[in-house]
Amino acid sequence: MNSLECFDVNEKPTLHVTVSDPVNGKSAEVDVLVDTGFSGWLLLDYEVYTKLNSLEIPVTRKYRSILGNIEVYMSKANITVNSISVDGFIESYPYVEMNLLGREILKKLNICFYKMGKVCIAF
Repeated sequence: MNSLECFDVNEKPTLHVTVSDPVNGKSAEVDVLVDTGFSGWLLLDYEVYTKLNSLEIPVTRKYRSILGNIEVYMSKANITVNSISVDGFIESYPYVEMNLLGREILKKLNICFYKMGKVCIAF
């Protein structure tokens, strides 16, 4: 464990992430909400996604949300969270205006949540 970030229970845990497109070399730095309820990879604002989707795959993924069923586009990308780099996927669709870090990335980072009265993410 090299780093520990803690948030008050009422505070939304947000991390700074760098996303890189391995083909065109473009990258973006975004703040993402850690969302253990999102089973996907990294859901990005559609405007950011379209700048980094050179390796878009022909398969879409479907999710159930409070807005109903949605189908997202997926693209391979490199995702760096606190000096931990993961080759994974970014996801989006035209009406997404938020950035969510989902369980597929959380599993790769081997992070843990703990502490009384606070939510802490240990890297």
